[in-house]
Amino acid sequence: MMSRMRNALKGFIILGLLGGLLLPAGQKASAETVYTYKDETSSFAINGSSVRMTGEHVVWRERGQIHYGNTGTGQKTVVTNHGKSTDSPAIGINGRGEAVVVWADKRDQSEGTGNLNWDIYSYNLSTNTEKKLNDTIGQHRIPSIDGNYIVWQTNPDYEMQIYDMAAAVLTDLGRGRDPVAGNGRIVYKGSADGSLYEYAIAARTHKKILDLPYTQYVERFVFSGEEILWKQRDLDGYGKYTFMDLGENNPQPLDLTGPVMQGVEYSEMSISDGTAVWLEASGGSVVMKGADLIGGSSYTLGVIKPSQFIGFNGDGLALVNNGKLVNRTIIQTEAGLSNNPAGVQTGGAVIGSDGGIVSADQAASLAFEQGTFEADTRIVLDNSTETSLFQSKPAQGMTWAGMAWKWTAEAELKKPAMLTFEMERAIETAELANRTGIYRYDESEGKWVYAGGTVDSAWRTVRARVVTPGLYALFAYAPSFSDMNGHWAQSEVEVLASRWIVNGMQTGDFDPKQSVTRAQFAKMLVEAAGLGIGQAGGGSFRDVPDNHWAARWIEQAAAAQWIKGYEGSLFKPNAAVTREEMMVMLVNAARLPKDNTSDTLSGYADADRVRAWAKPSVETAIKSGIIQGSGSLLNPGGTSTRAEAAAVIYRWLTMKEELFNE
Repeated sequence: MMSRMRNALKGFIILGLLGGLLLPAGQKASAETVYTYKDETSSFAINGSSVRMTGEHVVWRERGQIHYGNTGTGQKTVVTNHGKSTDSPAIGINGRGEAVVVWADKRDQSEGTGNLNWDIYSYNLSTNTEKKLNDTIGQHRIPSIDGNYIVWQTNPDYEMQIYDMAAAVLTDLGRGRDPVAGNGRIVYKGSADGSLYEYAIAARTHKKILDLPYTQYVERFVFSGEEILWKQRDLDGYGKYTFMDLGENNPQPLDLTGPVMQGVEYSEMSISDGTAVWLEASGGSVVMKGADLIGGSSYTLGVIKPSQFIGFNGDGLALVNNGKLVNRTIIQTEAGLSNNPAGVQTGGAVIGSDGGIVSADQAASLAFEQGTFEADTRIVLDNSTETSLFQSKPAQGMTWAGMAWKWTAEAELKKPAMLTFEMERAIETAELANRTGIYRYDESEGKWVYAGGTVDSAWRTVRARVVTPGLYALFAYAPSFSDMNGHWAQSEVEVLASRWIVNGMQTGDFDPKQSVTRAQFAKMLVEAAGLGIGQAGGGSFRDVPDNHWAARWIEQAAAAQWIKGYEGSLFKPNAAVTREEMMVMLVNAARLPKDNTSDTLSGYADADRVRAWAKPSVETAIKSGIIQGSGSLLNPGGTSTRAEAAAVIYRWLTMKEELFNE
């Protein structure tokens, strides 16, 4: 790597220390440079995990076995089929230009929990030859391949082994952890400290390249042959991402982020030719963060699942999405927002058709999916100081949580965006977390309207899907009903009411013993799923006209294929929903796999009264615990009360980890 990278990166770090470019915990992309990305989905299908690539060669684990594919030719090969466990596949090109797969293998070991031993195998795709590389019994793990060399670690003594494929020679390299081969070097962590070391294969020499005090250590790293990216941690729990270029004279570590307290962690990271990427938690999502080591900027590259991440394959990022290989190209859409011409809004970002994330600071962010906008659209997200509006509450029992943000968009959204609020301190109790939500101020009505609210498991972030720009704030809501005091479902009803899934009567009571209608339960499902209200006028059912109070919810549930009607295109919205109808609707909404073979119902005396069309859903609902029988009876044709329906929805949200118990 050229010295200009090092000089540019030094400038990047100085700017960060002076102007906040080094990102604090959870903060999104720098406001100085806005990046988006473009995804190109190939026809190459990958139905597995632990995916690794080198050029057009790719390996992965599928059903516990190692698979190989060539993205250029479409060729696929099942490398192992012995049925025992495999792990850590890697792919490389040897000195003769042949693709070689390496992995850890259990075929010669017992699968018991007490046996921690593994072996290292290689497979040459050109010669169709397989070879066991280790010559001792032990915990041989996590092989790395580069050129003719394969290196791995043997636990528990942290002994490193290197196999020279050209000479067919196995050599003990001494003690070290997590060795990675690249460009004639092996980089590894010390066996007794947290520093980094380098082994020069040709010279057969070891040297320390990163000397850390005992209070700090390298938690994990990736090595591209010259560049190293690592997560550095201290004993107080603070961590930072750091970079080093071994191609420099006297290489020195350079920080990409400032030290932040450990939160949700992801191990995925990659580095290649002046660009580093890693994954961070951002609200309830995971985002890919990037650092341009030459240009001196940081940015986000979209919401991602850790299982999708592969890393750099040459100059491009490789991902797996919906079982297909995806190439992600980084696009800088706009730079220097702070230097925009007069009259152009600042403090925001431009989002293209490929989507992206906008964040003003750590406290709030908006994530846009691909296709949300048809063309580049400026989004502005600012902290609101309109404190007078926070006294206008939707209902008695509302408490403002002290957070409010306003956002604007220059074009209409084609898809919902994910709005996330991140708090400095976690919510104190599960009860308060269950009752906290995001509200939008409706200027036409002069009141706050519930927008949704899913709290993460750490009780630090609240997120909701939104489509309407405007002023949003965080409120906690503690409703109560005079006829629910001491009732067995009091907590369930009050929590669902705080999330606007159920409502009380005009009298102020909840009326827990009243039967639930089919229309009411459809509304409860749609609200609990966070789908929002659909558009009236779908005309799915003759007896649900556009002006029916529940028409929008019923159309949404019908569009999602959660509900079905009767002959003659009737829905019977005012009919009491039966227990078996409720179970069918709920299992459809929860997307639970229906069970056609279970004997779950055999213990119920009235199991034969469950109609055939409902039986798979009833089996699934009972087995999952969302719905419970009444003693020895299922009572499939009976009706449910408002309290019972609330309890069922509450169990579903708890199963989805959207509600919490102390």
